[in-house]
Amino acid sequence: MKREFGQDGAISVSAPPLIISWDPLAGELLRGHLEVEGFPGTAVVADHETAKVSTPLVVLPPPSYAEYLGGGWDLRLRGVPLDVPIVVLARPTVPVRAALQLNLRTSGVALLDASSASAVAAVAAVPSALRMSLEGGQVIDPLFIPSTGVFEGSGLTPAELRVYELLAYGRSNKGIAAELFLSERTVEVHVRKIFSKMSLSDDRSMNRRVVAASLFQK
Repeated sequence: MKREFGQDGAISVSAPPLIISWDPLAGELLRGHLEVEGFPGTAVVADHETAKVSTPLVVLPPPSYAEYLGGGWDLRLRGVPLDVPIVVLARPTVPVRAALQLNLRTSGVALLDASSASAVAAVAAVPSALRMSLEGGQVIDPLFIPSTGVFEGSGLTPAELRVYELLAYGRSNKGIAAELFLSERTVEVHVRKIFSKMSLSDDRSMNRRVVAASLFQK
């Protein structure tokens, strides 16, 4: 993707950045901010177009866990091509980190804290974060990184760790079983033990696989 910085600070890319926002008003406000900060032609598109784009993205997913999962945002983020520069403004309680597949991305990426107390600062940081991602850089707000790693001391066995890694990369039990040459029943047992050791109870208000994946660190 070709991009150049002009003398006036504007950025020329093969196509202008696109904003995908759960809140159309927030998307329009951010678009205006980016236009002023040197990103002419920035546009806001419907959230269902996420997987169709091949230009730099700025994504504002819903602030609540329920809206994020219920609206299919996890699948949309996972559908963004790994070579597309992306900036995401989200709350740390929403598991966007796993959906970004950081270990696999070949493009720049920025994940900014958009909690109520940090929202203004996050919006102000978007232009510089977008420039950084266009140059292939990566920045993740510390609030999205578990300070103690992957449940250090959780007691996961080597077999459970391998199952956990594949689960974190979005594999189904069937897919994990095929890759590890195990029965689906054996994988189910491993997954239940993993959830138990991570203290993830069977709560219908959350998807334990998504939460476990969001806590995974290579």
